[in-house]
Amino acid sequence: MMRQEPRQVLRTIKTRVKDNAFSYTQWAFETMVDQSLYEEDVKRAVSSARLVEVRESDRLGTCYVLRGFAMNEDEMYVVCRLLRQRIEVVDLGWS
Repeated sequence: MMRQEPRQVLRTIKTRVKDNAFSYTQWAFETMVDQSLYEEDVKRAVSSARLVEVRESDRLGTCYVLRGFAMNEDEMYVVCRLLRQRIEVVDLGWS
């Protein structure tokens, strides 16, 4: 995939999450359950997020670390990667 500008990446991520074009890895889903996070928290955190880091992984490729606010106004992080038509959330939790 072509390297995109950070603002464009963030806009793409926000749009796809708003359109429900996202999924979770097994790890991220288990973390949600363990930390009592809900999908509404993830959506709100992404909608209010800023891009704080770009990580390269041999196994996952390029991952984007976002920080935003959950439904209870606590800050949380969401780590995701862009797929062709979706976003995959690979990690998340309270900051």
